[in-house]
Amino acid sequence: MIMHDFKVQTNWENGRSSIGDFKTDHIDGKISIPSELGGPGDASNPDELLVAAASSCYIISLAAALERARFTNVKITLNSVGTASLSKSGKFKMETITHYPTVSTDDTEKLEKRIEKLIEIADNNCMVSNAIRGNVEIIVKPTIDSK
Repeated sequence: MIMHDFKVQTNWENGRSSIGDFKTDHIDGKISIPSELGGPGDASNPDELLVAAASSCYIISLAAALERARFTNVKITLNSVGTASLSKSGKFKMETITHYPTVSTDDTEKLEKRIEKLIEIADNNCMVSNAIRGNVEIIVKPTIDSK
């Protein structure tokens, strides 16, 4: 079994109206509570970062599935939407993440026959999907773009 550590350093001072920061090997950014939830909203928030992680993981997994299936000249555009709820007791929860991939390739007819299986393979091979599965519903609604 291969193991790998993903390291993130996060810093925060004071209360809800503050802005913190995070740093990884390849990115760094600012974090805050969204203005809709009473924060300053001047930076990314953990919920956006969760959706961004799910989206980036899924698009890479889908690209790999298409490559293994020998599709060529592939282009994928992915829009992802995270839908969260706030219960009466104040618990905030991500309910669903819906991916809307638009895929184009040289062989549209072949893709139309295989897209459902390929989106399933991509979801099953995405580490973020696997980490949140059972807690957040992942929905994929693909579109095939003919060139």
